[in-house]
Amino acid sequence: MPKYIIKMSGEGKDFYLKWSTVVDAPTTYGMSLDEFKEFYRQEYGNQGIQQLPQRLERVERTGCSAYTKTLDEVLINNRAGDNETEISKAEIFRKYCLERPSE
Repeated sequence: MPKYIIKMSGEGKDFYLKWSTVVDAPTTYGMSLDEFKEFYRQEYGNQGIQQLPQRLERVERTGCSAYTKTLDEVLINNRAGDNETEISKAEIFRKYCLERPSE
């Protein structure tokens, strides 16, 4: 199943996350673009990083790296909340971007 890159913005900041269509939720917390690029390089290696610019171009255009979906379409029927419940876009932003655990 596909894994998308999504971009969530708010409070003057942009956050990038990996989204799984298997669990219908983020599988990472929000990261700055530089943090996300480093994560992606470590996760997918040189071949993956070569494909990243095209994926990020779609992310900047629609909020999601999917070819045929926008961010809002991906978030429909998500299971990002506690006990796999659906939560709003604002709640996803709060939970996965603003309340991100510190390292």
